[in-house]
Amino acid sequence: MASPHRTLSVAVLLASLALLPGTGLAQQPKAPAKESAAKNLTVTGQNRGYTNKELYLRLDNEKEMTFVVEIPGDKTDAWHDQFKMFSRITVTYHDVPGKKPVATAIANAP
Repeated sequence: MASPHRTLSVAVLLASLALLPGTGLAQQPKAPAKESAAKNLTVTGQNRGYTNKELYLRLDNEKEMTFVVEIPGDKTDAWHDQFKMFSRITVTYHDVPGKKPVATAIANAP
């Protein structure tokens, strides 16, 4: 009959083997890697106003675009006061499937 100490040692050994990489026991299915990071795009047009988190822009071809604004580091929505209504601005954004494009930077247009 095996001693309790020996049974515990075998259990610890088996558990350790299960956690070793490459044994097949510890391998978990991995989520597929994203095919590519969000591609940044840039447009220039006339600032047509904003709400709390959305910016409205009229492009030179008269097309209207609405953006959700998520500028990294802007915790106080300072962008609200930095750009005058009807001024020309350049917006850097990326598309989000099924949602409005997300603006990540806004600058005065040349």
